[in-house]
Amino acid sequence: MHGGKWLAPAVLALLAWGVWGVALKKASQGLQWYQVYVYTNSAILVVMGMVVLLYGQTALRVPPSKAVEALTAGLLGTLGYVLLIVSLKNGGKASIVIPLTGLYPAVTTILSTVLLGEHLSFRKGLGVLLAMLAIILLSE
Repeated sequence: MHGGKWLAPAVLALLAWGVWGVALKKASQGLQWYQVYVYTNSAILVVMGMVVLLYGQTALRVPPSKAVEALTAGLLGTLGYVLLIVSLKNGGKASIVIPLTGLYPAVTTILSTVLLGEHLSFRKGLGVLLAMLAIILLSE
């Protein structure tokens, strides 16, 4: 695993999401899922505004087909996030729900092989299986 320019942001994302899981569980206690959703996503509006200010019109100028793809990805991500909040609100333990939903890269790996023709090496396949085993161990 060679770092390059991607490693530091990936590690920071790991740390941010690790703390985010606990913060999200705390926020879901005493609020309705939709209240948690509205308040947690308010930060997105701030960041989106900063991106548009920083990149101007180029942030918004994309081919229609790519806009549809990006909106579809956003809708799927939003659906997953809402269901995550509902799961935590309905009594799911953060120590189980967050790692379980964090297995989405295993789904992405499998779908990328089937739909995008990407190669699934033995090592990646083993990683997917081990990740699934980890969820079984975490949920006991």
